[in-house]
Amino acid sequence: MELNKRPTQLKADTRQWNSGRVKFAVIGWKDKPDKNYIIFEKNFFGNTKYQDQKFNLRFADWQNLKKLIDGDLIDTTGWQKTISVVDSESLKKLIEQDPDILEKVLGNQNILKLSESSFESLDRIAVKIYEVKAEKIDLILKKISEATSVDLAKFSTLLNDLRLNQVSMMTSLVYQKLKIIDLLEKIIINPNNKEADVHHIFENHPWLLGRTFDIVSSDKPLSEYLNTNLKDDPETRKRPDIIAKVVPYTQDIVIIELKAPGIKLKAEHIGQVLTYKALIQRHKPNTKNIHCFVYGYEKDTTFTLSNDATIKTFSELISELRDEYKEYQKVLEIGTEVSFNE
Repeated sequence: MELNKRPTQLKADTRQWNSGRVKFAVIGWKDKPDKNYIIFEKNFFGNTKYQDQKFNLRFADWQNLKKLIDGDLIDTTGWQKTISVVDSESLKKLIEQDPDILEKVLGNQNILKLSESSFESLDRIAVKIYEVKAEKIDLILKKISEATSVDLAKFSTLLNDLRLNQVSMMTSLVYQKLKIIDLLEKIIINPNNKEADVHHIFENHPWLLGRTFDIVSSDKPLSEYLNTNLKDDPETRKRPDIIAKVVPYTQDIVIIELKAPGIKLKAEHIGQVLTYKALIQRHKPNTKNIHCFVYGYEKDTTFTLSNDATIKTFSELISELRDEYKEYQKVLEIGTEVSFNE
């Protein structure tokens, strides 16, 4: 590499919280990592006594900081030592050498002694594993949904090429989702149901909104912000039942409003959820996409569809999901039978 070659921006991103944000950029050369450096810029929102900050961090600076924090300062701060990050290639080799390593870690009798940060790391690994499985299954389910009847017949025979346990895992996943759909229906038709029960199902099973939202995470600061700034629903004289989630990696926001029994879905409800959307856009101006959903028990005569939000009754949602997953189940069961008969 020529030393006089000008450095370029290798990566840039922004992290934001309620009172400010941090922007960073990696500057340097792809083939000379020891020469690269990171530019940090910290900005504060609103009226504050704090001034914006900006500094550069080079590799040698980072090494010295780690030594200082993990050495002389550790007794004073009480912080845990920084954890080394295992690169993807090393992790891949480790799992290839010992495929049962994760099971061994989870089965270790000392696992309950792990620190909170270690448990958070395990959570991230679990999400990643689920993500990989869900991505593969979702691709198959997507192909099923797009297929013609002739293609479906061919597809059921192609399942024979999968290992039996993979087909069984997919069948089990579809079966579990059908059970959740049944549970939602039982709660909806029960006149004595509690609104909290419906909220709990959507809070814990966001895939009900669509396969795009199979993996989402809670956004506690956003939820607290909405709870503080939302006005009472004029129809119920209570705070609207809102669930706010974030889609990892894309950072898209998902808003779900669940209408109470007796409140009919109407045109003005679209305006309400778009008000919540505007509130979030002011709070998180860098958010690219905000997906809005409104569900209720029945429709008013003023009900209308919208391109800005998904609005439908619980019964419509349940019917659509059941038809979709019953079709998946039927094809997968054919594939399982083919595998057994061989």
